[in-house]
Amino acid sequence: MDYPAWIVGGVGPGWIIGLIATFHVLISQFAVGGGIFLPTTEAWARKNNREDVIDFLKDFSRFFLILTNVVGAISGIGIWWAIGLISPQASSSLIRLFSFIWATEWAVFLVEIISLVFYYYGWEKMSPKVHQTIGWIYATTAWLSLFTINGILTFMLTPGDWPTTHNFMHAYFNNGFWPALVVRTLICISLAGIYATFVVSKMPQDSRFRKELLAYTSSWLVPTYGLLIASLIWYFSTLPAPILQSLLSGLAGGVGKAAFGNMAIVSRIALLGILAVITTGLGFFVSAYLNPREFTWRKSALLLAGMAIFVASYEYTREYLRKPYVIRGFMFSNGVPLKATTKKPLNRSFTEEMRFKPKDSTLGEQMFVGQCMACHTMSGYRALDKRLAGRDSESIYQLLIIMQKPEKENPYHSVMPPLIGTEEEVRALSAYLYDSIQVIEKKAKGTKVDKASVEN
Repeated sequence: MDYPAWIVGGVGPGWIIGLIATFHVLISQFAVGGGIFLPTTEAWARKNNREDVIDFLKDFSRFFLILTNVVGAISGIGIWWAIGLISPQASSSLIRLFSFIWATEWAVFLVEIISLVFYYYGWEKMSPKVHQTIGWIYATTAWLSLFTINGILTFMLTPGDWPTTHNFMHAYFNNGFWPALVVRTLICISLAGIYATFVVSKMPQDSRFRKELLAYTSSWLVPTYGLLIASLIWYFSTLPAPILQSLLSGLAGGVGKAAFGNMAIVSRIALLGILAVITTGLGFFVSAYLNPREFTWRKSALLLAGMAIFVASYEYTREYLRKPYVIRGFMFSNGVPLKATTKKPLNRSFTEEMRFKPKDSTLGEQMFVGQCMACHTMSGYRALDKRLAGRDSESIYQLLIIMQKPEKENPYHSVMPPLIGTEEEVRALSAYLYDSIQVIEKKAKGTKVDKASVEN
């Protein structure tokens, strides 16, 4: 372990990244879609001499500026903070591999935020032609920001031939690049249309302007949802065969193999996301487009929540499908590189390779922090006290030994990284897990805990 560990309990490190990332994704993708929506709608309004639509866009752009440039930027910093502390090995690898792409994205983002400021404050100060040009500069740079990040995100799940060729183009323009780019672009457009529809739905119901705008904003949504379903099918078809097989097996709830049982939850979440897309698409078509008079802001809020559910489901599924890797075919979720488990024997010392160890920690705790804590907590998310309930130290040791066996003899190989460690280290880990679970059980029963026994 080349970096200090951030010891996280409760919800676990994965949920910290997931919650911050999902919140940021919703805002950043709205920033891209809104960037397309604003100049497109302005051009339509200018062409048809619709000053009422221009006034609507002025108010829309004010909220848009605050949400994307302030809240979006802060949540983006939050992602870097979280991944830097929770998964420093993977973050470092991605920065080194895609340093040029990161630099490009930051340069594009700088132009993006500056152009948005000029766009908002230029409504009364620029000619319509110049103002629309600034709007298209923002839309272009916002989408380019999505383009640059998309290659890095898809690489983590579908690195293609890069693990063997180490060719940058193979890494960036990987198998999932183009379908994921289409999916994310359609999500961006949908989010812009959904929020615009939400704003319009709060206008007086008998307003003719409200009816016209609902028809216009709905026209952004109805075809987009159909294309989104098709692009999702395209995206999933690019996944490696073992991942797709596990995902489909999880839909049937298969538990005959460890991978299939563990995939059941993520498969259902993926299905929930697809159902959310279908439901919200039909909801907008039936209510906002066909029956705008009775379309209320409450209905719009429900459909907005449905799209948020889809985005969260999509991001969760994409993240979980990488397991047991954080960068598939290169680095496991606990930060251990794949070559560290294939080029060297697994029964070597792990703690001797750790450059940073928790202060005053035992051998077992060091093993837990270095190899288990990235995915598991003792009594929170993926709690080990539930998974190891009823086992004694020897039984836990025998379970851990399985994770040092070849893939054919290890039913957990598709969902958990191989375990590195000498017999002494593995026994220390099993004792640490057992003692920690005993402490949790005694606390639950209200029994006094003997701290000395745990520390020893």
